[in-house]
Amino acid sequence: MRRVSYQGMLGAGGPDGAVPAVYVRLGPDTIATRRKEARKEVRVELSKAQARWLKDAVELSGPAIDEGQVLRALVDLGMELDVDWAVIARGKALRAAVRESVMVRRPGPA
Repeated sequence: MRRVSYQGMLGAGGPDGAVPAVYVRLGPDTIATRRKEARKEVRVELSKAQARWLKDAVELSGPAIDEGQVLRALVDLGMELDVDWAVIARGKALRAAVRESVMVRRPGPA
């Protein structure tokens, strides 16, 4: 059984005094970059699985959706993550920080 302290009941945070994280829905202004605002071209290498997912996402979407739009939306999402970029030195730390900063919606039980 987990112990509950008086401070914990008051929402004082963890043992170090940090306020516990809260997850919120993103607002309508957060994933907002449009194609006409995109001026910088980048090149990125993807794994086979990532490339397949991106291709499928584009094919399953409407005719006005292309790879660039999907990637711009994902970069906008990344801009919303609470990641301390200054302490990220390796890919493993980056992947862990991203995992810790997001929750994803999954279908519930039938």
